[in-house]
Amino acid sequence: MVACRGGLAILFGLSGLLWPRLHLDVLVMLFAAYAFLDGVYTLASVFLRGRSHPLEWWPVAVEGAVGVGLGILAVAWPFVPYRMIWLIAFWGIVTGILEVVLASRLPRDLESHWFLAMGGGASLFLAVLVLILPHAVASEVAWILGAYALVFGVLTSLAALRLRRRAQAADPASG
Repeated sequence: MVACRGGLAILFGLSGLLWPRLHLDVLVMLFAAYAFLDGVYTLASVFLRGRSHPLEWWPVAVEGAVGVGLGILAVAWPFVPYRMIWLIAFWGIVTGILEVVLASRLPRDLESHWFLAMGGGASLFLAVLVLILPHAVASEVAWILGAYALVFGVLTSLAALRLRRRAQAADPASG
């Protein structure tokens, strides 16, 4: 699931960076689809992995719920994309904080916690950029979101690789 989230973020990032003359309403809908799918993947990972210790997975569950909620709000408000920019900033703050909290709760010998913490930092940086540039044109917002998603996707994918290697080292029969 972590690798799926990383791949999804990379695809969204590339679409934001490579789509010429992207209109803000289309960008908001793309982001809504990304946030919704990312939230669904996140909630699925909680459901699949978090059953044994549900209190350890609460940051992931909240992050997934916020992503799903943002995706639904963006579809409900398709004609007010500038208001969605503020919700994207809110999403960046909430998910950034929760990703850092989750990374701080992982075992230090895992080493992937640094990638997750940097992904949280990227989410917080996205929120700051969106808040200081609230009237940026669509191409600037697309570039900011695309760059963020690309960085976040790479960091999440690297964390997924580390987690997979650790799981394979712990259970050689699964490799």
